[in-house]
Amino acid sequence: MYNFLLDSLPDEYEGYLIRTDYRVGIQISQALEDEELTPQERLAVAFSLLYGEGAPPVQTAYRGLTWFLNAGNPPEEEGEPGGAGQEETGIRFFSFDYDATRLYSGFRRMYHIDLDKTPMHWFRFLALLGDLGECAFTQVVHYRTADLSKMDKETRRTYQRMRHKYALPQPESEESKAFMEKLLTPSSDDHSVGT
Repeated sequence: MYNFLLDSLPDEYEGYLIRTDYRVGIQISQALEDEELTPQERLAVAFSLLYGEGAPPVQTAYRGLTWFLNAGNPPEEEGEPGGAGQEETGIRFFSFDYDATRLYSGFRRMYHIDLDKTPMHWFRFLALLGDLGECAFTQVVHYRTADLSKMDKETRRTYQRMRHKYALPQPESEESKAFMEKLLTPSSDDHSVGT
C-alpha cells in the first residue's frame, strides 16, 4: 500500500519504469472506456501508455496498471481495471472528456494550479481530485450521483432536470450490444431491392 505521507512518488513498478504524469493517467482511463476498442486492445493501449516500450509480462503489467489507477493502493476487488469516475455498478459519474473544463477551473480555483501548464504525478492528481471541494465539477457530480429517493417531489424534479442536462454517455450493456448486432446483421430473409 502506498502512503503519501511516508513514501516518495514512484516512477517504477516492480523494476519497470512507468510514465507517471497525470495526463497519462487520464489517457489510460479514456482508453479503458473506449467502446470502439476490444477489451484486449484497451489493455494493450493502456500498457503502452503506462510502460512505453518496456512493458513487463502481461500479469505483472496488469497488476501494475491496476496499482497505478488506484494511486498505489490495492483494488477493493479483483476484476478488469476501469477508467476513473465509475461507480461499482459501472455507471460513469464523471468523464475526463465531458468534464474537462470543470476540472480545469476547479483545480485553478481550489489549488491555483494551471493544469495545462503544471506537470503532476498521477497519484498527486488523484489525491487533489478527491478533495476538490465545492466547484462546478463537484456540483455536477453531485447531481449525477445524489440519491433521489430521499428527496421531496420538487427537489427530485430539479435534480432529474440537472441529471438530464449533465448526462454522460454510459457503457453499453451486453444486452444492448447483442440487440444492435442482431439488428444490423443481415439475415438470409433480406432481399436486395432493385437488383
